[in-house]
Amino acid sequence: MTRLLFIKIQPSIRAQNGFTLVELIVTLVLVGIIGTFTTLFMYTGLNGYLKAKDTSEGALKAQIALDRISLELKDINNISDFNSDTNINYTSETLPGNRKIILNGNQIDLDVDGNTNPLLDTVVSFDLKPNYTDLNHYADGNLEVGSIEISFTVGEIERPFSARIFPRNMVAKP
Repeated sequence: MTRLLFIKIQPSIRAQNGFTLVELIVTLVLVGIIGTFTTLFMYTGLNGYLKAKDTSEGALKAQIALDRISLELKDINNISDFNSDTNINYTSETLPGNRKIILNGNQIDLDVDGNTNPLLDTVVSFDLKPNYTDLNHYADGNLEVGSIEISFTVGEIERPFSARIFPRNMVAKP
């Protein structure tokens, strides 16, 4: 009699054809963490860039307005009305018409014979102060405008913009 011998053969170790569930979960968690930090980094960088851009544009506008006001007040002949909180009315040696620099709400305007042109908006604080001195040294005791100090703060820019303007002409105290 013949006996058949059956030998149970162990299957060989098969190569894996994919990721296990644990490997997939770990990969997804790592991708999520990296994505979160990348998004936060990009948001912070973009937010900083936009704030710097707005601040730079505001500072440029403020400097242009300050330069214009300085040019206006250098050639004054006469100050007809002055209020350090809101306005100065004057005439100029080189510029035509009756001119005014006015704080209108949160905006600085230049008015020439009733035609108002905005110089700067988003003004937070504004101060216009003349310094009087006896420039001609006569014994009459009359004072003249020695200089005009202007200062204002704009929007989110923390530093004030200021200038001291020295009129080219002798201007009597109003």
